[in-house]
Amino acid sequence: MSASAVFILDVKGRVLISRDYRGDIPASKAERFLQKLLEVENESELPPMIYDEGVTYTYVQHNK
Repeated sequence: MSASAVFILDVKGRVLISRDYRGDIPASKAERFLQKLLEVENESELPPMIYDEGVTYTYVQHNK
C-alpha cells in the first residue's frame, strides 16, 4: 500500500504543505480529518490511525 496524498497541517487545521501523488484524494479530505479529531473529546482516546469513508488518516502530534 502506498500513500495517495500527504498533508501537513498546523494546529488550526490549515494545510501548510501538501503533496498529491495520484490525484484520487481531494484537498477537502484534510478538512474532514480535523473534524474527526475534534469529535473525540478525550485526547488520550485518539487512535494513531483513523479510517473514514475509504480514507485512512494517520497523524503525529508534536509539541515544542
